[in-house]
Amino acid sequence: MKKKKDTIDLTKGSVAKGIVAFTIPLIFGQLLQQLYNMADAWVVGNFADNTAFAAVSTSGSLVFLVVGMFNGIAIGGGVVISRYVGAEDEKNIERSIHTNILFGIIASVLMTAIGLIFAPQILNMMDVPENVLPQSLTYFKIYFAGSATIIMYNIFMSIMRALGDSVRPMYYLAICSAVNVVLDLIFVAVFHMSAAGAALATVIAQGVSFLISLVYLYKNRDRFGFDFKLRSFRPSVERLIPICKLGIPYIAQSL
Repeated sequence: MKKKKDTIDLTKGSVAKGIVAFTIPLIFGQLLQQLYNMADAWVVGNFADNTAFAAVSTSGSLVFLVVGMFNGIAIGGGVVISRYVGAEDEKNIERSIHTNILFGIIASVLMTAIGLIFAPQILNMMDVPENVLPQSLTYFKIYFAGSATIIMYNIFMSIMRALGDSVRPMYYLAICSAVNVVLDLIFVAVFHMSAAGAALATVIAQGVSFLISLVYLYKNRDRFGFDFKLRSFRPSVERLIPICKLGIPYIAQSL
C-alpha cells in the first residue's frame, strides 16, 4: 500500500504527536455531527408544526439506535484494517477492506428491508401517538429507503481513518452538514414538506458525502491496494469474526 503525506503513520515518529494530529479532526467531526443534529431539530422546530417535530424526534432516536448498531461493525472493521496497516500486511489489508465493504452492502439491504416492512409495527411498539404516527411513518420509511448511503458512508469513513486519514472524513462530514442544513431549509421552510423534508434532506446529504468518498477511494484504489471488481468481494469468515467481535462492544454501548 502506497502512503502519502496526508495520512498519519502511528508506527513511525513521535507517537504523541501522531495521536494528537489524528485525534483533533475526530473531535471536530464529533462537533460537526452534533451541530448537524441540532440544525435538523432547529429547522423542523421553527418551520414545521409540533406534530412534525415530535415525529422527527421520535423516529430520530430509533434511527440513531439502529444505525449505531451497524456503525459498530464499521468501527470494528476499521480496527481490523488498522492492525494490518501497522503490520504492513498488504494482502490482508485488501481482503479486510473488501470484507468491510461487502458487509456494509449486506447491512444496507437488511436495514432497508427491515425499515420499509416493519416500520408500522416498530412505531406501534414505541407507542407513538396517533396524531404523530403518519409523519413518523413517512420520516422512518424515507430514512430507511436511503439507509444504504448512510451505512456505506460510515464504512468508507472507517476505512479512511484505518488507513491513517482522519482529516478527509472531517471535510466530508462538514460538506454533508452544510448540504443538510441548506436542504432542510429548502424542503421544510420553503416547500413545507415537514418531517418528510427533514428525512429527505438527511438522505441526500449523506448520499453526497457517500458519492464523494466513493469517487476518492476509486481514484486512489491503487494507492490503497484494493479494487471494486465483483470477484474481489468474497465473504471471508476469517476476517468477519474479528470485525464482529470488535464491533459488538460498540453496539452494546448504543443500546
